[in-house]
Amino acid sequence: MNELEAVRRFEAEAIREIPSEERPVYHLSPAVGWLNDPNGFCFYDGRYHLYYQYHPYATRWDVHMRWGSWSSKDLVHWQYEKAAFVPDKPYETGIYSGSAVRAADGRLLVMYTAHHDEAAIPRHKIHESQCIAVWNGSEYEKAAENPVIDECDLPGDCDMEDFRDPKIWIEDGVYYCVAANRRRSSRLGRLFLFRSKDALHWEYVSTLLENDGSLGRMWECPDAYRLGDKTVVACSVMAYSTTDPRRRNGYTTAAFIGGLDLSTGKFVLDPAQGAGLSGPKMADRMQQLDLGFDFYAPQTMESPDGRRILVGWMQAPEAGGNAPERAKWYGQMTFPRELSYEDGWICQKPVDEIRNLYRDTRSASAVIEGENIHLDGISGRSADVTVEAENLTGVFEMRFAEGEGCGVSLSYDPESGELTVDRSRACRSSAICDVRRVRIEADRKLSIRLLLDRYSFEIFVDQGRHVLSGTLYELPHEAEGIGFSCRHADVRVCVSQIAESPIDSSRIQ
Repeated sequence: MNELEAVRRFEAEAIREIPSEERPVYHLSPAVGWLNDPNGFCFYDGRYHLYYQYHPYATRWDVHMRWGSWSSKDLVHWQYEKAAFVPDKPYETGIYSGSAVRAADGRLLVMYTAHHDEAAIPRHKIHESQCIAVWNGSEYEKAAENPVIDECDLPGDCDMEDFRDPKIWIEDGVYYCVAANRRRSSRLGRLFLFRSKDALHWEYVSTLLENDGSLGRMWECPDAYRLGDKTVVACSVMAYSTTDPRRRNGYTTAAFIGGLDLSTGKFVLDPAQGAGLSGPKMADRMQQLDLGFDFYAPQTMESPDGRRILVGWMQAPEAGGNAPERAKWYGQMTFPRELSYEDGWICQKPVDEIRNLYRDTRSASAVIEGENIHLDGISGRSADVTVEAENLTGVFEMRFAEGEGCGVSLSYDPESGELTVDRSRACRSSAICDVRRVRIEADRKLSIRLLLDRYSFEIFVDQGRHVLSGTLYELPHEAEGIGFSCRHADVRVCVSQIAESPIDSSRIQ
């Protein structure tokens, strides 16, 4: 039995031991064990395909990573597929992140990072390179030419321990990819652009962006795509530190808006963005895609109807070792989000297909004047919730996933423009970040959309101009209250329940 067969046998046996009641209702979780970055997000042969960084044997990251797999016809009803990749070639001890594209010959092509940490490699204990695999109708075949981008293809001063996460696409019959690297001298991240006529022989084109020291350290999981008449270049940032109230610290995802000339490889940043930030430093020129607790390494794809769809890893890398005791799985994906570009902002919203999951919808309107007010029929733990609050006097607070002595609080102060999300009463058994405060300046009205599930929440503020995501691994499932407090607020609420899981595991059992 080879390693891929062994992984598939293990996951087929282990997935049967995880009842649906112990999983999210409509957010994706690994078949078993650990999940991190989304990979290979694409549409091929009538289905969406989404892969993920996967360690089935434990609820923590491991250097010998594999790829797990799901597929879907509609972005909401997902099917677990058998594990797709394992490291089984001499140049790889781990299969790290990558992407997929429909190749010029019609086959599905995957580009991924081969991570090798054997001390036998000359001059390197750890070495990362980029590789190609092609779907043959039943399995992926790794190219005989692998690695297709290695040290000899790069400019100088490259640290080969950190060269990873290629995002591939085709334009006018030419393959392009953007990949992340860090300078050996400064240890700061940068993003390289490559091109190829056949996806096997690549040439370095340019350095699209480079960290000037103001935006964390290493950059990874890059993406490049058009949104309206703009080009977005995004990456996930390690160890970002800031005191700016419009920002969040830690491991985060930055998006840069501008124009890209593929012939020269030159990316020119717009002078200002809707976030009101502009300046000489990289940190002054980016928009953070999620201001919450748990969001990293997103990947986007273009749907058949032309929408730009994003899925992210709903976990902070800093909290990677905090799986609940006796957990059989750890890690989730965000619900798929549609991106748009509006007045200088990258806005996000849950894909409209979520409506196919609704089982019951209830609405209410009320004048909130007081503390801890609950509205008839307004509750739920697996739901899509919208709240419109106007004519605010004093701090407006919404509590959700509320139970006896527990819950999550979202509050907004119209005087300061500060939004606070507090999950310190979410029954965590380990100490991690529990409070996020960001300035959004929504004046005296607030528009909120909340995707709430057993183990997570995603908050979309002001039609998705600001998004805050977080996990709730240890909050009791029966905590489903929704309450409001304010000196005065005119409130409209709509709650659509998602009562049945749309995620099927039968194909790998």
